[in-house]
Amino acid sequence: MKDLLIVALDNAFADFSKRIPQTKKKTKSVSIMDVKPMDLVQFMKDNEIPESACFDGRDNGYDAWDDILLSWEVDVPTTEKDKLEYCRGRFSMAAYRFVYDTLTKNGYKTRGYGTELLKPFKGTTVYDMYINKDFDRLVDYYSLPFKKE
Repeated sequence: MKDLLIVALDNAFADFSKRIPQTKKKTKSVSIMDVKPMDLVQFMKDNEIPESACFDGRDNGYDAWDDILLSWEVDVPTTEKDKLEYCRGRFSMAAYRFVYDTLTKNGYKTRGYGTELLKPFKGTTVYDMYINKDFDRLVDYYSLPFKKE
């Protein structure tokens, strides 16, 4: 099982790496509290605010706004922390398809198991185990839902 898992996870990681986001959306906003309605279009041009901007407000914590804003989204590069969070949160789902296909083609069947068996894996992810090359632990993890027939 270990050799099959290594091949499946290597293929999953190669495929998954192509889909790690390189940018994310960030909301920018500017106050228009002191802008007259007739001057709004010129204000937007002067401040390079896109026409897709929408009206927004800054919440004052008392069910009201204390400022009126124009808000719009811009793309910014993802940080290494963003990429790590993405990988830790989503790699196991992407890897499962590769693991399932590989193991079932090689005589393994899926089976149910009690979630209490996952306690030894608390605080870690498939991504963490794969990156740390903890393949024996991955075998233990995938031995729960897969059994050789």
